[in-house]
Amino acid sequence: MSDFDFFTILLSFVISLGVTTLLAAVARLVQESGRVIFSWRYALWAAAIFNLQVTFWIKSWSYRDTYEMHISTALPPLVLAIAAFLACGLATPPIPEKGPIDLKAFHDSNGKKYALAFAIFMVLAIVQAAMYGDLFPNGASAPVDALMQAGFAMLAAATALFRKARWLQVGAPLVLIVASLGYYEKLIGW
Repeated sequence: MSDFDFFTILLSFVISLGVTTLLAAVARLVQESGRVIFSWRYALWAAAIFNLQVTFWIKSWSYRDTYEMHISTALPPLVLAIAAFLACGLATPPIPEKGPIDLKAFHDSNGKKYALAFAIFMVLAIVQAAMYGDLFPNGASAPVDALMQAGFAMLAAATALFRKARWLQVGAPLVLIVASLGYYEKLIGW
């Protein structure tokens, strides 16, 4: 087993816990659909955060050939995995045994927290790339990924700051999801 294989097992546990938390809540919401007050803003943010987990997992694969286990190489992705887990946990609504499950109210009261967790993740991803010497991958003349991540961080932070702008609450996660489709192609060759 290589250093990369060994370490990605730990990352996979943390990522899996976040995804499991979010998906279990979605399954429970479907079960309790008669009590759910649906929110597109919440649904899109939950999808964007799920997507964050998946893209992080895929991006981790790009280090498979060069990874060596040291605290300086282990800590940044572990911190990223924890930030992604926290975003999932913050985006998971409590589901009471009785009464309505108001996703609109949940997003209004908690959306700022998970949008900020998303923004923090993106900033940490830039820090990790800098620490790994990956700001200019494959001899690129500009740090394209870091610039995209900075834009994503600013967009997520803007949604946290401008809570009343409903168009931003819907548009931002849509942009984050759609923009990542190109990232999938880059990573896995779609």
